[in-house]
Amino acid sequence: MEHADQLLRTAAVQAEAGDYAAALATRERAFAALRAAGDTRRAARLAAYQISFDHLALFGNQAVAHGWLERGIRLAADSGECVEAGWVLLSRALHCSDAGERAQLVADASRIAERFGDADLFFDAMAYDGLALVSSGRITAGMRQLDEAAAAAHGGEVRSATVAGEIYCKLLVACETTLDVRRAEDWTSVFRPLESRPSVAWASAICRMHYGGILVAAGRWNDADQELSRAVELYDTTYRALRGAALVRLAELRVRQGRLGEAGALVAEYGEDAYGVRPWARVAWANARTDVDRAAVVARVAAVVGDPTSWTLGTVPSLVLLAELQLACGQQEAAQETAKRLAGLTAVDPVDALLGYTRQLEASVTERAQAAAALAAAARHFGAASLPLEQALARLRLAELVVDTDPGTAAAEARAAADTFAWLGAAAEVDRAWSVLRALGSPARTGPIAPDVLTDREKEVLALVAQGLSNPDIAARLFITRKTAAHHVSNLITKLGVRNRTEAATWATHHNLDHTR
Repeated sequence: MEHADQLLRTAAVQAEAGDYAAALATRERAFAALRAAGDTRRAARLAAYQISFDHLALFGNQAVAHGWLERGIRLAADSGECVEAGWVLLSRALHCSDAGERAQLVADASRIAERFGDADLFFDAMAYDGLALVSSGRITAGMRQLDEAAAAAHGGEVRSATVAGEIYCKLLVACETTLDVRRAEDWTSVFRPLESRPSVAWASAICRMHYGGILVAAGRWNDADQELSRAVELYDTTYRALRGAALVRLAELRVRQGRLGEAGALVAEYGEDAYGVRPWARVAWANARTDVDRAAVVARVAAVVGDPTSWTLGTVPSLVLLAELQLACGQQEAAQETAKRLAGLTAVDPVDALLGYTRQLEASVTERAQAAAALAAAARHFGAASLPLEQALARLRLAELVVDTDPGTAAAEARAAADTFAWLGAAAEVDRAWSVLRALGSPARTGPIAPDVLTDREKEVLALVAQGLSNPDIAARLFITRKTAAHHVSNLITKLGVRNRTEAATWATHHNLDHTR
């Protein structure tokens, strides 16, 4: 008969070496050894908290994962109230879709943690509860709990590295939900070291993914690309079944960069959650040819975000998208209802980022005078939230709205937006802002930008332009279509603020980018 403790030590060594599949197999053997020894308590926790999640995160086997969860629940019931039962309760909460039931499970786990003096269970439950509070709109209270739990993890009160990783992940989920750029930046240095330990590198993958999602919204696209690409790499060596969530964030980044073909390839058939449906919908909308196609896109987005009674703060950007698509399809009343419910959702405990989205949507469903005030408010909120891209987009929409009635305001807002877009490297948006300025008779500034706003692909294309290659030659060299090559060159000319390929080549030489790496 194998000894459970020895098997669990072996599994820990395997996980520390990065062999998650071997660790899972060894844990299953340890479970059998615990059952043979009559240790229902530890067997319950192992089944529900570790083995169940490993099957889901490693292989995406939901049925197998639920089977192990149920096994843990039954064994916990046989064991009476104990610390291990508290971990089973948290495992149940992770899989529970009903907010009320989930809150009760977490509360019961917290009570057990206090009764038995288990700090790991107590702070993990605190993080669960904090995230639930944030999702329900009680942001201040929820973030306070998440900060405390993360501080306990960082300060050594939480002994398990796995539990510490869980806590950091929940904090970053909350930061992405509320687009809390500053808090995410403050905690980033804490979770960075996790990836140096293979057994908890999965936590760094999750944290990087959510941080990357925040950076996408903030317009810091080069940084976002690095975070999300690294997250995918870490998922591939850890919990690879979860990598889809990172891929759809990369897809959202590609959409914002105007690279719809790449976005479509990344999102593929994924899009079954409130984040993944966003890049999917943008790509599908661009490819729609008929009103029936566009109505189908709206219907799918509505189905994914679900019934209004289930909306949480995490669905806010998707709700804004839904309303925009409803308006584009002529569904005015439906869009107004979406905007009304969104305003109620973000009014519980207002934060600037979410208020910005609320005001932005309000502008789409109200009359011109009210819309201008709403867009001005949205720009202020986005600026206060350190979201320069969203702030610039609100300013550009305001400029486009009042270009005929208030040209002075339109020029000022379009100029500010153009400067921000140029700094961020948002080429398509720069062109929109310049169009407003040209319509007002004010030529847009075409000053230099820094080389680091160019993507690696753009630098490759630019180097080939500087070497005198034509678009067909660039396409052949990079194994892309001629249309894609032409698109890249056009975007480069716009982003660099130059007039033609010759000036782009001169710019490349000046910045030492006239050679391929």
